[in-house]
Amino acid sequence: MKALGEARPASRQRSRWRSGLAAAAAAVMAASALVAVNAAPAAAATVDTNASYVLVNRNSGKALDLYGSATNDGARISQWTRNNGVNQQWQFVDSGGGYYRIKSRHSGKVLDVSGFSTADGGAIVQWSDLNGTNQQFRLADSDGGYVRLINRNSNKAVEVQGASTADGGNIVQYADWGGTNQQWQLVAVDGGTTPPPTGGSGCGKTPTLASGTHTIQSNGKSRTFILRVPANYNNSNPYRLIFAFHWRGGTMQEISSGGTSGTAWSYYGQQEQSNNSAILVAPQGFGNGWGNSGGEDITFVDDMISRIESSLCVNPRQRFALGFSWGGGMSYAVACARANVFRAVAVISGAQISGCSGGTQPIAYFGLHGITDNVLNISQGRALRDTFVRNNGCTAQSPREPAGGSRTHITTAYSGCRAGYPVQWAAYDNGHMPGPVDGTYAESGITTWTKGEIWRFFAQFS
Repeated sequence: MKALGEARPASRQRSRWRSGLAAAAAAVMAASALVAVNAAPAAAATVDTNASYVLVNRNSGKALDLYGSATNDGARISQWTRNNGVNQQWQFVDSGGGYYRIKSRHSGKVLDVSGFSTADGGAIVQWSDLNGTNQQFRLADSDGGYVRLINRNSNKAVEVQGASTADGGNIVQYADWGGTNQQWQLVAVDGGTTPPPTGGSGCGKTPTLASGTHTIQSNGKSRTFILRVPANYNNSNPYRLIFAFHWRGGTMQEISSGGTSGTAWSYYGQQEQSNNSAILVAPQGFGNGWGNSGGEDITFVDDMISRIESSLCVNPRQRFALGFSWGGGMSYAVACARANVFRAVAVISGAQISGCSGGTQPIAYFGLHGITDNVLNISQGRALRDTFVRNNGCTAQSPREPAGGSRTHITTAYSGCRAGYPVQWAAYDNGHMPGPVDGTYAESGITTWTKGEIWRFFAQFS
């Protein structure tokens, strides 16, 4: 919890703040393109209750953001690259006595210290405007035109947790110590009613990447991936970005082509299912696997995202990953390490074989596993699933699974999960196979239902 260039006691209860935040986390998606604004920042003495403001953090340069443009009570507040979208626009509603409610222009709900917490690390969420003291903030001036937002109930300041500079960094309360991660610039924005289109830095640019094989340098090594760009690509349309990781001994070529099952199984069937609405990536692992030594495969993913999104128009809140066997293990590693970067993952017949750095934050999760898998036992798949049952706040249960010889599958959507963070589990009557070849001794037609259910799981995040 130390801001760069400044000192204060570090938070002593990291696991506690994470679980506290997870209890308030919700929903995802929708970013917006930058709108140029030349208005001067407002100080505490000059806040205009008729204006809308983007609140820019002094430490990170990122904006206070209603994560995923959610509209539900309890939705998560984060920081995100400034884009002036309506989910980053806030209005100050006078509560009297020098206090204000800070209302989202998108949802109409206000900033709220969850559960009237007075603890350091208490989550900041949005909630219906009840004018409670946990929803009231005074503006305390810092130098340079920045302000601190001090809650009336707790007398603590709104801050970017841990002085994070990452998109998706958590917003919490903490004792007011004047750190740059507690200081906000209020920039007035115009009153336009139509938000600009969403999309990353590659939107509007002439693409420098095309479908085919590409090589980049990552962690000092040459790494390769196959890219598929939708036909009739439009550089003003933000696309989903889907990573498909191969199995042990597999190749990116087999992922791209569909292997022995042909194009119906290309990118695990997501090429067909997406119908030109997604950019697809088939990375190549070292030794045809995903050992992820020292996190190098996660770094490779980071570098692919950077390269792809600098050239192509991607919605940064619609990144997905899936894979079978070792590719499933790699997708799980992505879920652990990059929950704030990816929207959802699907893990087919996977296990924890590519590591799990982190693994404490929520992400939408779909696990699929065969009940007679003698390579990676279904108990290993259940363990991966249960990590995100906990992280996503779902109600623990033992979902039904098919009996051997039933030639069927059972899909369960967990209940009680935080909004925007579903967990789904599909158990099928088969062994260690995702269905590139339909089952003959067990469930038949497995290819069709797996690719369709995975796509529907991803496509719900629009």
